[in-house]
Amino acid sequence: MSGWKPSKLTRAQQEERRLAAKEWLQQGTFSRQAIAEHFGVSIHTVGTWVTRLNQQRTLEATVATGRPSRLTDEQREQIRTLLREGSRHHGYPDESWTTSRVRDVIGSHLGIWYHRDHVRKLLHALGFTPQMPDGRAAERNEFRIASWKEQVAPELKKKGR
Repeated sequence: MSGWKPSKLTRAQQEERRLAAKEWLQQGTFSRQAIAEHFGVSIHTVGTWVTRLNQQRTLEATVATGRPSRLTDEQREQIRTLLREGSRHHGYPDESWTTSRVRDVIGSHLGIWYHRDHVRKLLHALGFTPQMPDGRAAERNEFRIASWKEQVAPELKKKGR
């Protein structure tokens, strides 16, 4: 009876399994079927390992770097400067920045057009955070509110009873 095996291996565990299988493959004493059964993989996976060993000489994990950035470091700094100038400076009626506005400013100044949903990730990478408005009117008078709470509100409570 074999021991418990997790249903999903981590990347490190998968690499450890591949490296252990590499020794078996290099020895050449075991069939692909025997290797597949021992390591709990399909025979197709063993074939992939053999091909990779023949081409790359290794079964070590590779790092997926992803797509290279479309912006240079200088362009990133330029975006920071453009956004700090404010949206009114760029012709918008108020000071709020939306992802669509940021997209348009980047596109018109740098010629690089992002999808508006991706702009959020770009802004986060540049250190900008979403800001929610305060929700209070600029004309709010704290003194009048406090006096209303002291004088009028208790009277309303009395009348309500």
